[in-house]
Amino acid sequence: MRRFLDATLGRFMRHFLFILVRTYYALFYNVSCSNKHLLQDTPGALILSTHVSRHDGPMLAAILYTTARLRPTVHYHEYYSWLQWLPMHVVSAIPMSSPRKWPAEKRQKRKEDTLGIIHKVMENGSCILLFPAGRVRRQEREIIKPGLSGVHDIMGYAPDTPVMVLRIDGLGKFQTARYDGFWSFLGIKKGRRHVNVRLDRVTHLDPSKPLDDFNAELEELLNS
Repeated sequence: MRRFLDATLGRFMRHFLFILVRTYYALFYNVSCSNKHLLQDTPGALILSTHVSRHDGPMLAAILYTTARLRPTVHYHEYYSWLQWLPMHVVSAIPMSSPRKWPAEKRQKRKEDTLGIIHKVMENGSCILLFPAGRVRRQEREIIKPGLSGVHDIMGYAPDTPVMVLRIDGLGKFQTARYDGFWSFLGIKKGRRHVNVRLDRVTHLDPSKPLDDFNAELEELLNS
């Protein structure tokens, strides 16, 4: 029943939200996406993105919607917030974390179940969107805090997982803001903000490395 609803009502809602969100970004942002075609050649990829603003998730979902089915991973509390219930279920987001107050065994079981879901999704051709830093950056560079193991766990579960890195430029607080003249006919000097999104394949991340070394290499990759 859940699959049927996702393929019928869910598909209709995704199209509806796509039109709304894409229209918003077309009006206020001039977004370009380099190498988007790579997603067509690599179904079921793990997309590791920089996290420069709160716009990242909906913007990427709108920009990549017509190219690939994107399943974002989100924090447990964000997923189960009633304020975000509708968008979370329409885009079929996947909660990655679990409450710290849970017993260790329950948290481990949750992690194993989530990894199984993620790899099943990718095997079916959908892409997983994950922000390795876990939150919007509060400094110029991406920083992956010690202990964050999402990417390491996913790749360790299936080392042959196709991986891409996605870098967002021009949107964040610590990035240069440039504007076009889209609204000049209204006498507004600043038009749409220029945003560039770039996808690149990644082939050298090694999940057999210790977590700290793996995260250091991933952090450098996101900031390169």
